[in-house]
Amino acid sequence: MLRPVPQDGGCRRVSQEVKLSVISIPECDVDLFSDDVLRDPYPAYATLRDLGPVVRLTRHGFLAVSRYGDVRAVLNDPEHFVSGKGVGFNDEFNHVRASSIIASDEPRHGVLRDVLGERLGPRALRGVDELIRSRAAELVADVAQRESFDAVKEFAEIFPVQVVGELIGLPADKRSHLLRWANGAFNAFGPPGERTSAGLADIAEQFEYIRTVATREGLAPGSMGAAVYDAADRGDIPEEWSLPLLSAYLTAGMDTTVNALASMILLLGTHQDSWRELREHPELAPSVVNEVLRIESPAQLFARVAVEGAQVAGIPIAEGERVAAIYASANRDENQYPDPDRFDIRRNPAGHLAFGSGLHVCAGQHLAKIELRAMLEAMLDQVEVITVGEPTRKINNVLRGLTGLPAAFAARQPA
Repeated sequence: MLRPVPQDGGCRRVSQEVKLSVISIPECDVDLFSDDVLRDPYPAYATLRDLGPVVRLTRHGFLAVSRYGDVRAVLNDPEHFVSGKGVGFNDEFNHVRASSIIASDEPRHGVLRDVLGERLGPRALRGVDELIRSRAAELVADVAQRESFDAVKEFAEIFPVQVVGELIGLPADKRSHLLRWANGAFNAFGPPGERTSAGLADIAEQFEYIRTVATREGLAPGSMGAAVYDAADRGDIPEEWSLPLLSAYLTAGMDTTVNALASMILLLGTHQDSWRELREHPELAPSVVNEVLRIESPAQLFARVAVEGAQVAGIPIAEGERVAAIYASANRDENQYPDPDRFDIRRNPAGHLAFGSGLHVCAGQHLAKIELRAMLEAMLDQVEVITVGEPTRKINNVLRGLTGLPAAFAARQPA
């Protein structure tokens, strides 16, 4: 073992001998889950990318992969980087979520995904596209009449809860805590600590809600939630898989879209030239959705566990090592996206990793994109100027988003 060489920011490079060759493994004591880093993680991500393809984060004892090509390679190699040994960074969460859809490997993962896979595909979602566009137009028209509004509480948090609540089939008067539980569930991914413990408590509350409210009898017939129980009744999945599967869709189906929508308002409101250009070229709307997701990835990172034979960029990864695949860092990799910290509505980064990649690519990504595009197109139809104030940043172990954003829409005048 060679002597460590200290580097800036508490990082150092350690060389170790592996099968007669010297493999350099940098170490860094940055805490990705500290409040300061969560408020602005991008300098820390840049440091990790500069250090190498794999960095050991000594504060919590796991490896980090932060470059675009390497993150994508890890996500696309479920044979060597498995989810079934836990995708979070603490044992209690990994036990609670054991064998859920996000923490399962094949063949179980495929069985779980098939329950709602077709209903979340582009073809099936065409049937709800008109409803989503109608709701988006109504919400934009409502807030455009106000002198000001909170773009998170009164806008971004309203729309996805309505859409997902109806698709899952939840009673309209029993959705008030869904976002709190979803936000807590993402906190629960983190390392042991107060925020993580509170998130685990939120998961327990959500489970109880599913047991008592999101039941066979409580969900609307023909809904996606009802389809989960139908799958159990047919014998496609065991009955005990129903609750964690419903929990997964309630958790991932709303909060990520809420955060992306709030980020979209902030980015367009602080880039007035881009908003004017987009109004002149509304055909760029799909590109803008992708650029928002790239530059402010709602989900920042998830874990995988290495098994025998795993490697990243030719560096062997020991069996049992927990590896953080940092989506948000990959999406700002300067070797993949020139000038990556610049919001560019003409970039169209269709290969971004905001929804992951490979086996565990987000099943709800098509729905999320439909919602974001519907809202953006409704704004293009109705809004002349977007004005935003000082945002309040959300502090969450996994999610990147806002808790508040003063905003105003100046309505477009008839031609």
